[in-house]
Amino acid sequence: MANIHVSRSGTTLGVFEEEKVREGLRTGEYIGTDLGWMDGMAAWRPLSELDDFRAAPPPPPVEPMPSETAAVTEGAGLPAVVAPTARPGLPWERREELGWFNALLETIQVVLLRPTEAFSIMRREGGFFDPLLYTLILGMLGGVVSFGFSFALSAIGMGRENGMGALFGVGMLSLGWLVAMPFVIVVFTFLAAGLFHLVLMLLGGANQSFETTLRVLCYGSGSANVLQLIPLCGGLIALIYSLVLHCIGLTRAHETESWKAVVAVLSPFLLCCGGSFLFVLMMGGLAALGGNWH
Repeated sequence: MANIHVSRSGTTLGVFEEEKVREGLRTGEYIGTDLGWMDGMAAWRPLSELDDFRAAPPPPPVEPMPSETAAVTEGAGLPAVVAPTARPGLPWERREELGWFNALLETIQVVLLRPTEAFSIMRREGGFFDPLLYTLILGMLGGVVSFGFSFALSAIGMGRENGMGALFGVGMLSLGWLVAMPFVIVVFTFLAAGLFHLVLMLLGGANQSFETTLRVLCYGSGSANVLQLIPLCGGLIALIYSLVLHCIGLTRAHETESWKAVVAVLSPFLLCCGGSFLFVLMMGGLAALGGNWH
């Protein structure tokens, strides 16, 4: 079995058997952007391309840009380790190659189970269409599931009203919500990404463009929507885990400190909660003042 040299951020981690590297990728010990090299290769390549190490022909030598710093690995016969400038992309971004259904499932799996790796290989740019389509598909899936649960609860009498009138009302309301949902998802995604990016900029952690933030939000929220398949509490679980994914995603995609990502994600919610609390206090004060006038 072949031995693979593994490097991360210009530092050699060691030489490991191929099966050990594959196991490390599954467990999270290694991430897709770590670099690997084995005998016969002309240059280091991301471990996410491990299956292509033997099949792909050796690429022509590329001279590094003057601004790039290449860490030369100690040991005879090893090429210099140069961090790749291009990310391989999530499976969804390669769906023409993998097939739409497989790409969708693989992206959900890697984002939910290995988010650090997922947002390390996610492309930072490439247009809004791919990430928005992803979050629309899974957002609509979550909406349909929520509609089914609400209808089922009303059908068994767990709603506030019973009878066919209640079922008809729930059905019509949910149907209208499903029709408006694509528009709501897109608008909310842009607004939320704008708030996250603004706070990240104020903290000095926005090292990439707004598009990068939007992509993190789309892939994080879209994947978390699958958790709505869990009966009753799925919506709450999806919301909480999406916040976790956004924090990890902003940290990896913008290559910034994790605390800045956490503040960027949580501050809009804290502001909303704080604003709501102040509104309640003001209304209570006005009501008390009005009572004193009488």
